[in-house]
Amino acid sequence: MPVPLAEIREALAAARIHAVYQPVVRLSDRTPVSLEVLARLHHPVRGTLPPDLFVPQIEDAGLAFALTRAVVASAFKDWGGRALERLDLSLALNFPLDVLLHPAAMVWLEERREAAGIAAERIGIELTESRPVTDVADLAHAIAGLRDAGYSLAIDDVGPGVRQPRNLLGLGFSALKLDKGLVAGSRDDAAMAKLLHATVASAHAADLVVVAEGVEDEACWQQMLAAGVEQAQGFLIARPMPAADVAGWHDAWRAGSSSATPTI
Repeated sequence: MPVPLAEIREALAAARIHAVYQPVVRLSDRTPVSLEVLARLHHPVRGTLPPDLFVPQIEDAGLAFALTRAVVASAFKDWGGRALERLDLSLALNFPLDVLLHPAAMVWLEERREAAGIAAERIGIELTESRPVTDVADLAHAIAGLRDAGYSLAIDDVGPGVRQPRNLLGLGFSALKLDKGLVAGSRDDAAMAKLLHATVASAHAADLVVVAEGVEDEACWQQMLAAGVEQAQGFLIARPMPAADVAGWHDAWRAGSSSATPTI
């Protein structure tokens, strides 16, 4: 059941929306490369809730920047607590389009990043959301500012009916993420497989690294590797986890085992 907006506002005010982390690894040699920062809401009665139960209401209410601030603050606090800093990984932060274009967003991000002592080069910004980009010039300006500051940027949620990136490929992004629906659908659907290969080819032509979301078994891993995808994310690698569990997962994965992966 979706969380009522009044309860979401209360959760934002009480700092009960926090970060969890899902690793991304390189397909060629299984090396961990980054952690996507994901939102969870701690409800006093219902426990920890996934984003589909509260993020749509937040976006509809125009509170996307408030959510972004809450999740980023949680992640930077985790980094400052040394749960993540020792690992040679970057953090991938989700920014909806309206937040990425918000005039105060970059100033706020820079202030929080510097206070947390994180190099900009260790942070990636993922452009999320399915709504189309209507002002490419404004987006290009925002991307240029972030890149000049040292951040990397990725186009998220690329798939059928989600986002087609043709008008974004030349704007300075460094990575493209394939939506899990496209990744899963490409296994048995010829049209989806054709779209996946065309998307990978377009991304590579623009010098973007391609990341596959929703990699849940070894067959999918091998399929993405054969398609030229460089990185993978999904339940085969790890489910989203709290910061305290990331180092344990990291050590186990590097040793060849992910059997201790927790579920959040």
